[in-house]
Amino acid sequence: MSNKKVLATVTICLFAILVSNTYACGESLFRVGKGVSFREYSAPLPGSILVVANTEAEMAMVDRLAAAGHDIHVVSDPSEIGAELQNHDVDIVLAYYSQREFVEAQMSGSASATFIPIAKDGTQEVSQADASYQQSLTNEDSVLNYLKTIHKTLKTQS
Repeated sequence: MSNKKVLATVTICLFAILVSNTYACGESLFRVGKGVSFREYSAPLPGSILVVANTEAEMAMVDRLAAAGHDIHVVSDPSEIGAELQNHDVDIVLAYYSQREFVEAQMSGSASATFIPIAKDGTQEVSQADASYQQSLTNEDSVLNYLKTIHKTLKTQS
């Protein structure tokens, strides 16, 4: 056997041994429970949601609901709800419990939309909203609570 063949054979054997002990780039990220702890929520039953939002925190929640797969329509004032309901098929309206009378008046022409009130956390509104409506949220609830409540509502509508 020539020196070139021996050198090639030894090189191939060393390369095979070295490669067998290495991991592919990012492989450790795919082990269950290891690596990056990033979780994105997704809506198993996406719906059309009209949200009354003004603040930065409210807009952040809107962005998270949209990222989960919901079709989001945003108004800054409850007086705009009626026009949005006429222009779009909306399943759910999210607005503050304190605006409920005005919101319900705007929704009177739309039988398909369901109002889910958002009560201000730490106030009596929370217990009042729970007593008045089948479901409610608070302004301090997590995106997961929002998604669960929306999903439950959409499921009962279908």
